[in-house]
Amino acid sequence: MKKLVSALLCLCMLFSLFGCQAQRDTTQTNEEKTEPKTNYTDNLKAVWLSYYEIGDIFRSLDESAAKEKADALFADLSQRGINTVFFHVRAFCDAFYQSSLFPRSAYCAPDYDLLKIVVHSAHQNDISLHAWVNPYRVAMHTEPDRLPETSPAVKLYKEDTSNLILTGGDIYLNPGSTAAQKLILDGIREIVSHYDVDGIHFDDYFYPGSAKSMDKTNYAKYRDAKGRLTLEDFRRESVSALIAATYCIVKAQNENMLFGVSPQCFVEKNREELYADLQQWLERGCVDYLMPQIYFGFENESAPFEKNVDEWCERMKDSKAKLYVGLALYKSGTEDAYASENTENKDSAFYEWQNHDDIIARQIRYLKQKGVDGFSLYSYTSLTAPGENKTLQQEVHHLSALLK
Repeated sequence: MKKLVSALLCLCMLFSLFGCQAQRDTTQTNEEKTEPKTNYTDNLKAVWLSYYEIGDIFRSLDESAAKEKADALFADLSQRGINTVFFHVRAFCDAFYQSSLFPRSAYCAPDYDLLKIVVHSAHQNDISLHAWVNPYRVAMHTEPDRLPETSPAVKLYKEDTSNLILTGGDIYLNPGSTAAQKLILDGIREIVSHYDVDGIHFDDYFYPGSAKSMDKTNYAKYRDAKGRLTLEDFRRESVSALIAATYCIVKAQNENMLFGVSPQCFVEKNREELYADLQQWLERGCVDYLMPQIYFGFENESAPFEKNVDEWCERMKDSKAKLYVGLALYKSGTEDAYASENTENKDSAFYEWQNHDDIIARQIRYLKQKGVDGFSLYSYTSLTAPGENKTLQQEVHHLSALLK
């Protein structure tokens, strides 16, 4: 009953605020569909392909070369055993695809549709491709005047400065702004209605801090309208509303399309500092999966890997949502400053990722032992191009059998 009530509330919100589409928008989709055989919900073996990696791979290529490169890239991943790719399509209020809302990403070639190419190549190799979106992040600076004039964030800021948050050296769309929420949701609808992606994927960017000043205008409007939530609960409800509405847009487009979030590992930090109430999302049935980023080694002194996994398994044991785990392949061969302050002892957790070359392999085995539904590796380059990092080379070697 709780899930039904949540779904009805979600649909009402969509119809009243955002115009939920009940049928697939066929604009730009007259060509043959390229859907893969399945979404790999029970045996997810995924990798994140980030905006800067996409730029390094594709930005200098013309369309013909990009198609050839995409075909080779996904064929290679398929051969390695990867069945899902989280492909960065919007990192900074921009687009790696043809968009009427967002300017073309500076990391993307300007004269062809890269998302169309990679969806086709992924599906040709039986790989699911999920569109990875940073919903709120706009820029890694705090100067709106430096944003491209074509950015919708510029228009929002000119209309009302409270639509953006400028803090910590970055610009974000304000989660408490109705105008900002509408832009984000219109962008999600644009992706799912124009491309045969297999899912929408958010990562861990939510409220960029807890300062009361960052959304005082929007909260004052809420209180003036007789709202009675505390500031903290107002923030949580603002983020939860976006999550619920995104879920509804995705399912209205295609009930088999997935929507999930990869949050920070610590549930209370998400709730109290980022205002992302994961438990509420699970109870309302608004995510198909959660994928906590458990980027810790076994020897981490404050947050050891096994302890974190055990806690997440217990937390989600009664949920219909799937549990996946994000793994830090990129740490292989590096020092881990967050694992220990003991830098004198070469056997301390500070050096765990240098002392062992099978950490990720052992973590995957532990996930299987615990019945976790899958994992994703950060990131693509660490898996496919370890370079001169001998520890990472060996880690990838140990991974090979497990992936296949």
